[in-house]
Amino acid sequence: MPRWPVRLICLLALVAAACGSGPTATAPAVTVTSAAGTPAVTTPAQTAAPGTAEPTSSAPGRLRLWLPPELTPDVNTPGGRVLAAQFQAFEQAHPGSVVEIRTKAATGVGGLLNALVTAANVAPSILPDIVALRRDDLALAAEAGLVEPLEGFVPAATLADLYPFAQGLGRVNGVWVGLPFAADARVLAYATTFYPTPPTLWSDVDVGVYVLPGGEPTALTLLSGYLARGGTLADDAGAPHLDTSVLAATLQEYQGLESIGRLPLTTLDYVDAAGTWQALRQRQAALVATSAQQFLGEQGASGGVAMTLLPTAGQPSLALADGWSWALVNLGSDQHTLAAELLNDLLAPAQHAVWTEAAGVLPTRAATLAAWKNAHLAEQAGVVLARAQLQPAGAVLGVVGPALRQALAEVVSGRATPFAAATVAAEAVAGGG
Repeated sequence: MPRWPVRLICLLALVAAACGSGPTATAPAVTVTSAAGTPAVTTPAQTAAPGTAEPTSSAPGRLRLWLPPELTPDVNTPGGRVLAAQFQAFEQAHPGSVVEIRTKAATGVGGLLNALVTAANVAPSILPDIVALRRDDLALAAEAGLVEPLEGFVPAATLADLYPFAQGLGRVNGVWVGLPFAADARVLAYATTFYPTPPTLWSDVDVGVYVLPGGEPTALTLLSGYLARGGTLADDAGAPHLDTSVLAATLQEYQGLESIGRLPLTTLDYVDAAGTWQALRQRQAALVATSAQQFLGEQGASGGVAMTLLPTAGQPSLALADGWSWALVNLGSDQHTLAAELLNDLLAPAQHAVWTEAAGVLPTRAATLAAWKNAHLAEQAGVVLARAQLQPAGAVLGVVGPALRQALAEVVSGRATPFAAATVAAEAVAGGG
């Protein structure tokens, strides 16, 4: 086993402080099943306590994967059935191999990063060969030396085919440490009965009610408009910064919508993209700022609804995106070659297209989108992916998000002018939030 660097101890302290204390989450049993319903792989229902003997990930042919619940090969979901079948096909193509799935929470105590750090320190025998991580967690894992660089494991052609934002997902300090495979982005979803063509400009929003998650802590929707106008998040010295004039102009757009009855005060009650999506589905709004995954995940029930970029006042729009990457865990074993074969197999366009389309996630590479069977959905997803931009890191969102959210609330409620609200927000960010 490798000798873990001192920075791992620092990361242990950081993760513990962020997550707090509490019982370690128990991983539920996951059975990987073929499309025909034949069991292929069954994982134990419990996760071993630190120090408990368990078959190591370096056992010949065994590939242990850690995934969040929403991405596991659950045969009760369309995407899960596809992934289960793909794992079974890999096993059949590699006699003697076994794909073992462990489910971990996406975040928090017992979550993917927390469990990875803890296991590396006290129970390395239970570490996975492959782990799925979000961008911020991938960066922390890379800094701690927990994941392997992908050079030599993934073809250069595959990496070059990734969308620019996805390349940002997989690289840390210029080094490829993750292979992005699933993405999401902030988008506009709208009822086509009200808008037969995409409302790309704010002046196009002239029918029905528009709702955004105004109570969202990260304020991604307002942030999208601010960045589309050329706003920046750091000054020349790299300190947190908001451009008052750009933010005021962005807030003025929302003030205008509110003044003509298009943006209700209740928009401040929505705290996430799932809530605004339901407002559209329940016909409480004609347009909503939501996530691509919300839209794509209900593709079978989204008749009369379409997806596009958020409106602007004429500037090129953008879609703030985030996603998941596969990473090879630094086990110091000879399993990396087999693990990389699995990752390359899953990211092959034909395979990746079937899974991303069934799972309702944005693909991370252009060749995958080209292989989608639903041309209508592929066209809409292509519009979003062409303008997708990696969203700021969580540490940045933690500073600017609350200030932007408060500024929007002040303007929409009529308590402050756009410029006054923007000034307060800029001062709050410059002061550290």
